[in-house]
Amino acid sequence: MTNKRWTKDRWEYLLDKYLSGTCSREEMDELLTQAGLDPDNRDLAEVLHKHWERSDEKAPVIDWDARLQAIMRQKPGNDPEKEASPFISRWRWHMAVAAVLVLFMSGMWLKSLVSTRNQRRRDIVATPTAPVRHDALPGGNKAILTLANGDIVTLDSAHNGSLAMQANTNVLKKASGVLAYVKNGNTSSGSQPLYNKVSTPNGGQYQVVLPDGSKVWLNASSSLRFPTDFTGSERNVEISGEAYFEIAKDPVRPFKVAIFSSAGLSTGQQVEVLGTSFNVMAYSDENVIRTTLLDGSVKMKNGMAENVLEPGQQAQSALNKPGLRVISDADVAAAVAWKDGYFNFNKQDIQTVMRQLARWYDVEVSYVGPPNDRLFWGGMQRDLPLSAVFKILEKSGVQFSIEGKKVIVTM
Repeated sequence: MTNKRWTKDRWEYLLDKYLSGTCSREEMDELLTQAGLDPDNRDLAEVLHKHWERSDEKAPVIDWDARLQAIMRQKPGNDPEKEASPFISRWRWHMAVAAVLVLFMSGMWLKSLVSTRNQRRRDIVATPTAPVRHDALPGGNKAILTLANGDIVTLDSAHNGSLAMQANTNVLKKASGVLAYVKNGNTSSGSQPLYNKVSTPNGGQYQVVLPDGSKVWLNASSSLRFPTDFTGSERNVEISGEAYFEIAKDPVRPFKVAIFSSAGLSTGQQVEVLGTSFNVMAYSDENVIRTTLLDGSVKMKNGMAENVLEPGQQAQSALNKPGLRVISDADVAAAVAWKDGYFNFNKQDIQTVMRQLARWYDVEVSYVGPPNDRLFWGGMQRDLPLSAVFKILEKSGVQFSIEGKKVIVTM
């Protein structure tokens, strides 16, 4: 139960400060903590309802993300972790707010953000949810390893420990489910590099530790091709789909990521780094390749176009087309949410939301009814069954049905 001293007046006071951009970190902690204690709190729901109705009358629509960023610009105090890693800190605050939004949506009340050509408004919608006849489970650690000689290893069912020797490199599956490449001795002079490939299916993800100590997280329906030992003056890998990188620093040998389509064709795009953390999203069905930098520095190349990214920036480019566009204040939280086990639906339309769900739950999606401009906000865990995700999304007025591996979305 929420503390009795927490009244409507206290909710009103803190929400007013949050929405006006004057909420301190301490007050934000208090707001999030108390909201999380009781997601069905009627006092909070009534205050939120009043704020959303007020936003309809006044317009413009409240930008929750902008308010949060204003709070993030405040001095965090004596928190060495936040000071050392500002973008990770910002990400955690984003997820705290997303978690609270999910709590609101999971209870009796929901903020539904609707965008149309002529107006933007907020509604509280309570749409009955039909009983679930079928369901789909979330994805997990699933991947296929292709060795240099063409042998296939199914990683999710493989035993822990040594899986193979690739020249002087031992391929290990750790108990945590991580695939690691550990060098045994020096590289033989003049030896040709051996290449391995890790591929995740729909509903799969996997983490790989490369022979230089760099770490790569693969999202669903993605692949990583790499040498089992980095030799020469560069460290080169190839990816398709989506991957998050934490690159081991090596000033002498730059790390280069070549981006390929799901059909195995080069997109002509490349990321060059020395030591940094970044996310690359290059699914063929998304049409836009997005590279988001969290830490360090990367050089993006697409044909003749080149741009050096700074932390917090995102490079965007169309598939198989020249040119790069740089977003200076990128939504880092949304870009890396998948890696930490969350969906982040920040101002995303239903088609974008469903492409993420289709890859993670391994389902096919079809639509009934005319398309609309409704936008979805907030976040939720990726370990929920699909029916639980739909119960939340259906509060916006969109209906879903699951028939085996097929999902029908009624607009």
